[in-house]
Amino acid sequence: MNNKTWIYVAGPLFSTAERNFNSELASHLQNGAQGVFLPQDECDGLSDPADIYEKCIEGIRRASVLIAVLDGTDADSGTAWEMGYAVARGIPVIGIRTDFRRHGDDGGLNLMLSRSCTGIIEISSLTDATVAEISEHILKAIRDISSIS
Repeated sequence: MNNKTWIYVAGPLFSTAERNFNSELASHLQNGAQGVFLPQDECDGLSDPADIYEKCIEGIRRASVLIAVLDGTDADSGTAWEMGYAVARGIPVIGIRTDFRRHGDDGGLNLMLSRSCTGIIEISSLTDATVAEISEHILKAIRDISSIS
């Protein structure tokens, strides 16, 4: 990873816990990246759905990599769409899963999501891993992707 890396963080943002996790993750990912696009921050103050959509599309188009939070018994539909758009544009996707539940087609995930990921980082919420430690795993995965390109 270099200082020209733009990171787009996709994930559910509908509960306080989700928003706090996203914010802390984005904060830790800032280290060494040119920028981190976090929709809940970038779209703050926007109320028109068309404006929110366009702002997020712009963020994905600028991204070097998309980080997708894939927790829950079924991944957030907006996150799934953002992943698909990134994959269609050739942007690598790194999935992160802290949810220990195992449902779905492929390791707890819908196989269309799991197979869209360049890599998946699985760190069970039953461990004592901090968001800082999770972000270190993500940054390593980004560096690994960058060294391949």
